[in-house]
Amino acid sequence: MANLYEEGFTQNREISWLRYNERVLEEAFDETVPLFERLNFISIFCSNLEEFFQVRVGSLITDEEDGDDSIDSRSGMSAAEQLDAIYKMIPELYAKMDQAYNVIDASLRDAGVVRLNVMELSEEELGKALSFCLQYKDGFSVRMLKQADEMPILTSNKQYFISRLVNDNDCRYALFDAGRELPSIYVLDDGLLPGSKLRYVVCSDVIKALIPQMHKPFTSAETVAFSITRNGDVEADEDAETLLEEMKSIVEQREISPADKLCCDSKLSSDMRDFLLEAFGLEEDQLYSVVRASFRYVGDLKDVLPPEHKERLCYMPFVPFNQLSLMNKPVMEYVKEKDLLSAYPFDSMDPLLELLKEASESDKVKEIRMTIYRLSSNPVIVDHLLNAVNNGKKVKILIELRARNDEAKNIDWAQKLSDAGCKVYYGDDEYKVHSKLCQVVIDERDEKKFISQISTGNYNEKSAKSYTDFSLITYDQRIGKDINEFFEDVFKHKEGKYDHILTSPKTMHQTVINLIRREAKKGSKGRIFIKVNAVTDSKLIEELMEASCAGCKVRMIVRGICCILPGVEFCTENIEIVNLVGRLLEHSRVYIFGEGDDEMMYISSADFMTRNMLRRVEVACPIYNSELRERIRAILYLNFIDDVKGRRLRRDGCYEIKESGQTKTDSQNLLIKQSQLV
Repeated sequence: MANLYEEGFTQNREISWLRYNERVLEEAFDETVPLFERLNFISIFCSNLEEFFQVRVGSLITDEEDGDDSIDSRSGMSAAEQLDAIYKMIPELYAKMDQAYNVIDASLRDAGVVRLNVMELSEEELGKALSFCLQYKDGFSVRMLKQADEMPILTSNKQYFISRLVNDNDCRYALFDAGRELPSIYVLDDGLLPGSKLRYVVCSDVIKALIPQMHKPFTSAETVAFSITRNGDVEADEDAETLLEEMKSIVEQREISPADKLCCDSKLSSDMRDFLLEAFGLEEDQLYSVVRASFRYVGDLKDVLPPEHKERLCYMPFVPFNQLSLMNKPVMEYVKEKDLLSAYPFDSMDPLLELLKEASESDKVKEIRMTIYRLSSNPVIVDHLLNAVNNGKKVKILIELRARNDEAKNIDWAQKLSDAGCKVYYGDDEYKVHSKLCQVVIDERDEKKFISQISTGNYNEKSAKSYTDFSLITYDQRIGKDINEFFEDVFKHKEGKYDHILTSPKTMHQTVINLIRREAKKGSKGRIFIKVNAVTDSKLIEELMEASCAGCKVRMIVRGICCILPGVEFCTENIEIVNLVGRLLEHSRVYIFGEGDDEMMYISSADFMTRNMLRRVEVACPIYNSELRERIRAILYLNFIDDVKGRRLRRDGCYEIKESGQTKTDSQNLLIKQSQLV
């Protein structure tokens, strides 16, 4: 397994991720996608790259600087070689992004959503735009720099401006920060009239045009907008005594960690290039010239689009089906008779919210437990938990402080929940708690009974409207007792043995391996169907290859990173892998082994990654109800045969468009339509 790459059926995870993000960018070129949504895919592509540099590139840079010369088992590449490959791919991806943006921006103009250059504004319009921006001048700051080492610490992924100023033989640089309060766009008055074009200007463009006028008697030789991305791979304070103090330290360290990427909105003179590279300690292959240094205005633009423009240029909105409409009794009573499966966002999160509301008010409920990884900004879930505390219930919350990019938010929520009277626990020092579980403990005739909820996604009301996830609410006491024991164990930072659920870091990995081997022994009658966000674990990859060699049919839906390559002769000939990118983010994880009476199906929070299987606390829950299994299987089958947004992974690691039959299948749109017909 150490030399897995020598077999020729694996690829490097970083290259695989970049190909996935290129697949996201393809949606910006797809003319069947509503025009504004194509612009939004560019914004998503850029946001993805920022996180990639923070996390993955940052980690590789750290390895290289530490002298780590270990070889990636899936590609045979060292950290330095992986960085070289990444730096070679990025310019081409940015060039495609620029191409897409120029086409979309022009097309939006033709469609009545006009982004104006500052030079296109009349004198009166420019004056109004300047006046609008100058309302926020209290947040503006300018800093004169003579030497590169005078560059202050800048916020990661925030847009700044810099001018190169000259006067006789003198040269210096003016760094401009527009602050945090400046809106991203200014809409001209006529753009708000019904039936008219929406004419707007990006405020950063106005600021950029204003800056050269601010530095007389110096002449501005060039002014550029830029942003840096900082290395997110930082170490905590060794003296931190608690996990809370450790995470606060990490959040602080990320604010001052070295930069690993610089994006500028124009080509730079050699003087400006050398100054910025020296200021941030970067090499030339970490500097990228792009059409825009930031696309954060896109979300704000959508908020101001008039209804007639949204109807033509955006995805048609839909209302998730609310399963509460089918119930003639409270959720707590309904699930005692029948398990409840929700498929977000086709189904609403309301049944879970109603369960928590009922539990917070019921005299029979003694305790509510929950694991939290990410929450929305104003979560209704928290309101119900606080109401439960006020009504005398025990509320135990395990909140993971190390949720990537949400560390500061989770630290804040942990403090608020604790102050309100909840018993708050943190993840284990060694293992992140990534599982998604909620349990209501009921006193039924002096006997403890459990209503348990297991999800493949976060308790985030906002993402539940755009991420595809499964949520199971069950009164099955076999599962309930396991999850009860799991909570008791995880609060004490230990892992027990369970009869029904699978858990990592101890049992899930080996159980999945055993199930793969079980199917492999069936030869051509073996069946494996997996849906996950990523496949990187070398042992699972090897086991899937062995199953393929034994004749087992393996079908996989992998949204992002996929280190196993299908269709390689004598290795993965019986493995088919598809990727699905559409208006919704595919996020659910489902493992299916066997078929018919022999079928075993689990929903889970864990991907087929070493970190999920061996370095996190995860849970996979069996689906025992045959009707629910059939529904999950039907959704996965639609995803797998999707020939509109689905792509087939080739043996070279690239994606190809599927051949379409007479009737095309767009699984997400089909599931949306079905949800509206119930």
